[in-house]
Amino acid sequence: MFESNLEGQASSLFKSIAIEDYNSRLKALLIEIYSLYEQMIDDKIVVPKHEDKITEILVDDYLVKLVDYSFKREKKNNRGLIDIYIIEDFSEAKPEFLIECKVLNSKNLRGEKGKNAEYIKNGIYRFLSEQYFSYNNLYTNAMIGYIVDELDMEENIDNLNFVSNNTIGKLVNIIQEITIEESNIYKSIYRTIQDKNFILYHLMMDFSRNVR
Repeated sequence: MFESNLEGQASSLFKSIAIEDYNSRLKALLIEIYSLYEQMIDDKIVVPKHEDKITEILVDDYLVKLVDYSFKREKKNNRGLIDIYIIEDFSEAKPEFLIECKVLNSKNLRGEKGKNAEYIKNGIYRFLSEQYFSYNNLYTNAMIGYIVDELDMEENIDNLNFVSNNTIGKLVNIIQEITIEESNIYKSIYRTIQDKNFILYHLMMDFSRNVR
């Protein structure tokens, strides 16, 4: 469901939570989100090659089915808008989760310009520069890649890591490149510009056969 003041709801009710518990809850949520993406594919939902439009369909028509969470699209956060802002409603802790979404296509896969580069520089790095942050300071969040062209998934993970090393690798320490964590979930680890460990989980959603 949607709340008019999700961040206020979370900050007023948030209780401390161990980072391991927080990460496991986020991964459990990502598994549910991926399952709903698979339902979108089964439903033959047709999407445009547009980040905001895909996010709107994903959140408004599918993620709202997750009754134990509250969602808000384009939540203002520090110097920008985070694409999906989520609060877990079913637990006393009520942790918040932030997800940034980016479109990925088949053009300029290893260049410093293109959608892969945007995923790194305008997605991952916005977390590492702390442009996007969580008030709970647990330094774990997530990203979703919307694939709108035919791509080999594993090859493109290699491409993303190549671009990452050649761009933000000059600015932050990449502790772990984007690597498969478990079924459909990838993970990467960094040191932020404030010298703090930061974990990002990644979902890759292939809409290449469902675009108009």
